[in-house]
Amino acid sequence: MKNFLLSLLLVSSTVLADEVRSPTATEIVVKKAGDFIESTVNLITTPFLSDKDVECLARNIFYESGGEPTEGKIAVGIVTINRAQDPRFGKSVCEVVKARTVVVKTREVKKTEMIRTGYFGRPEPVEIKSMIKEQVPVCQFSWMCQGYLKKPKIDDDRWIESQEIARNIAQGEYTEFRDKYGNAMYFHAAGIRPIWAKSKKLVTRTGQHIFYE
Repeated sequence: MKNFLLSLLLVSSTVLADEVRSPTATEIVVKKAGDFIESTVNLITTPFLSDKDVECLARNIFYESGGEPTEGKIAVGIVTINRAQDPRFGKSVCEVVKARTVVVKTREVKKTEMIRTGYFGRPEPVEIKSMIKEQVPVCQFSWMCQGYLKKPKIDDDRWIESQEIARNIAQGEYTEFRDKYGNAMYFHAAGIRPIWAKSKKLVTRTGQHIFYE
């Protein structure tokens, strides 16, 4: 669609440039046509975001990457949008950000009991090991499981930037980064190596986060 629209506008711009008969008219009109196409395609491919979704997006950017450089914040925002467009993760940005599942995990528990050894033996402390199963909540984004539910301080520069980035993403901006992280669906902190990362295709490392398709 992008190429089709661009071709159509180029034809019109050439006619207009001929009418103006300026040496630079073609270049100027073609550039404006290209800019128009980029913004139009971005708006078409960006899902409609309500004010509530933009707020959820901003919070996710802040809590997941508040200390990251600008590109790192943008990347987290784009991953959030990518997930919102995939029914496996949720139907909206807020659903994606707040999503959590419950998994059953097994862990070892140790306790000490006083056990008598032999008929006349004295009770002695013996360590008993057992395995128990428990339900553990797992969040798509870890901060949701850590209780960071209060709105950030309004004068926090990181929050101000996170809000601005969320609004810009909602308006279809950041063409360069949308291309770079267009297929990114996962990320993790650079200091850890989760098991699932082995099965994903690396996109890039930005700041202290590593992104995957």
